[in-house]
Amino acid sequence: MAHTNRARVILGGLLAGLVINIVEYITNGVILREAWAQAMQALGKSGAFTMGGIVIFNIWGFLLGIAAVWLYAAIRTRYGPGPKTAIRAGLVIWVIAVFLPNLGNYSVDLFPVRLLVISSVVSLVEFVIATLVGARLYKERESVAAVRPMAA
Repeated sequence: MAHTNRARVILGGLLAGLVINIVEYITNGVILREAWAQAMQALGKSGAFTMGGIVIFNIWGFLLGIAAVWLYAAIRTRYGPGPKTAIRAGLVIWVIAVFLPNLGNYSVDLFPVRLLVISSVVSLVEFVIATLVGARLYKERESVAAVRPMAA
């Protein structure tokens, strides 16, 4: 039986997190920047991203990438290694990290529906791609018993 390769989970997760952070920056920091600023100002908040906020969002992206690759590693034994399993893991992380929180934001009319829909759809694609990229780096370690034959 193979054991989870924690170093590969971290490495693949950081790569997945990099993908998440790049897409999030392009989507929310460039394309939707003004729309988010207006939405925040409507809530009585500053529309500008602070350096502390940017750092937290980047940490969030890397942690989600690591979680996605860890989940991929955890479910490989049931679903088998490969892209279909990585897509499943990415979808689960997306549901937990994006869909459910945005559903809550929608229910209390906190942000414009247009922003919630755009960010949710982009994140769906982004999380699946990020998990596929991170999962490609994941390889399990062989157990010591499998590497060293037992003495007769």
